Amino acid sequence: MDDITCKHCGRSYPQDRTACPYCHTPSPAQQEANLRRVARKFILLFLALVVFCIVMILWLPPDW
Repeated sequence: MDDITCKHCGRSYPQDRTACPYCHTPSPAQQEANLRRVARKFILLFLALVVFCIVMILWLPPDW
């Protein structure tokens, strides 16, 4: 099994760990999972904002 070299502290640790045991920096696989989760959350919040804006445009009376 290969070891991962931590990008933060430079020490190596086993690949099956989710974070560096020395400085607790997430492993590259865990960082990718975190980025995917954050991106999915951003997309959902953005879509909710777009839907809210469309509802407000249709619901509010026009200001003529």
